[in-house]
Amino acid sequence: MNKKEQALEALEQVIKEREAADRRRKAMKGSQEESIVSDWTLTQLHIVAIVKEQERANNTMLAEHLNVSKPAITKAVKKLLDQQILEKTQQADNKKEVYYRLTKSGEMLAFIHSQLHEQARNRYMRIFAEFNSTELETIIRFLHALAENIKSH
Repeated sequence: MNKKEQALEALEQVIKEREAADRRRKAMKGSQEESIVSDWTLTQLHIVAIVKEQERANNTMLAEHLNVSKPAITKAVKKLLDQQILEKTQQADNKKEVYYRLTKSGEMLAFIHSQLHEQARNRYMRIFAEFNSTELETIIRFLHALAENIKSH
């Protein structure tokens, strides 16, 4: 088997392991934190993270920041509003523009998401520590090419 076939086989194994881990997490519901976060889409979790960090987050800003359509933001925000994770705010001098802020539940969700994000980051950093600079450059090139391939399909 040549190197390209070995690389393809390794990539397929990563995908299979990721899918199996996702199935295990859904079946077991993992930790309480993972269970809470699993109720939300990635877009919704990113919205919560952005609203936590930005003072004036609205649909336009969120769409631009996440590089998704405004209708997708509207749909994601609707559930966050319905579940009282976000609440709408308006400026006294401009009732037309709607902004969002986190509720207490939203603050908790943002904190949990941040903690899980940090744990994942630390796991990846431990893996990257096993590679030298040249190998990391190759990994980076591969991941960028993979992301572009995914985006174009």
